[in-house]
Amino acid sequence: MIVGFDVRPALLGVTGIGRVARETFAALRGRKDLDMRAYAACWKAPRPGSELARVRRLRLPARLQSALAPFGFGVETLLGKVDVYHHTDLVFAPVRAAAEVLTIHDLTFLHGRAWHAPGFAERVGPRLARRAAAARAIVVPSQRVAEDVVARGFAPAERVHVISWGADHVHDVAQVDDDARRARVLQAAGLDLDSAAPLVLIPGTREPRKNQLALLEAAIALQSSHPARLLFVGPRGWGCELLERKLVDPAFAGSVGVAGEIDDADWGALLRGADVVAYPSHAEGFGLPVAEAMRCGRAVLTTRATPMADLGGDAVLALDSTDARALRDGLAVLLTDSDLRATLGSRGRVRAAALLWDETATALHAVYQQAARSVDSPGS
Repeated sequence: MIVGFDVRPALLGVTGIGRVARETFAALRGRKDLDMRAYAACWKAPRPGSELARVRRLRLPARLQSALAPFGFGVETLLGKVDVYHHTDLVFAPVRAAAEVLTIHDLTFLHGRAWHAPGFAERVGPRLARRAAAARAIVVPSQRVAEDVVARGFAPAERVHVISWGADHVHDVAQVDDDARRARVLQAAGLDLDSAAPLVLIPGTREPRKNQLALLEAAIALQSSHPARLLFVGPRGWGCELLERKLVDPAFAGSVGVAGEIDDADWGALLRGADVVAYPSHAEGFGLPVAEAMRCGRAVLTTRATPMADLGGDAVLALDSTDARALRDGLAVLLTDSDLRATLGSRGRVRAAALLWDETATALHAVYQQAARSVDSPGS
């Protein structure tokens, strides 16, 4: 089977959708029963150091690709004949004949309008609905997203497939250079290397949906009684001006730092040495940082009624993301109770052991086969 796969998110992003596209493509490409062809037509240059930087890329903006579609342009123009084409993001390349498979990572942009830039839902919603209607199969990372997709009419349940992402891209055992890597990152972020205070990682792009300001305020309220070192890992996003001001407040020097985007080796070293990983997001499609933290045996604080809580079960401390007191009390418990941290970490390792990218690829292969067969099925 020949499969076209949109690798553009992997060219441009390190975490999130970029991570998922990169790891999924690598696992699929390792299968002998698939001929994987990377689609990389986009205007932006790949990020420095991208593992897929050598993929043949046509500098062609997405809007121009769509404009050329009536004249015969499609993914097949660059990839040749493909049986299936997998869309991995919300920017869709035109497809002429292949069976289309579409990943919907989440529909959070339809839940909280303040969580995205103005007009995002109005632009993306109709476009996604059209592509979902054309797709032979919809792939989602969690049952919550599946239910949302069906409830909002994007696709019937029989076309929606829940396939978990992997977490085994992160080494779950200590590496020889972990101490040196952690020290370098913490020092660059301005954190006190000599402090015995627990290290709390807060991963993710800084934006309103991630709820990092509430976590920071909870930690600040605890500093006198339960001191901690907080490290925010991820790029600056939008809509978090108050958070950004507090992150550089001299009053928190040495105890609050920002690492920005870091490479995989540094992220792994931080995970393996952290005491707590806090991911208090209001809503996600999957919550990959939680899976990564569980794989490394870290205690995780996250939020109820989310895929992260579903994924973690009794291996995470899940709280109401809108309850400031609950966040403060939950963080205090994790900072002071080393036995609880160890228990959660052990449970997390067990639960995350099943999250393998090869399993993701196997499940996707079955979806591709079904999608390809449906093209010639009566009534399709």
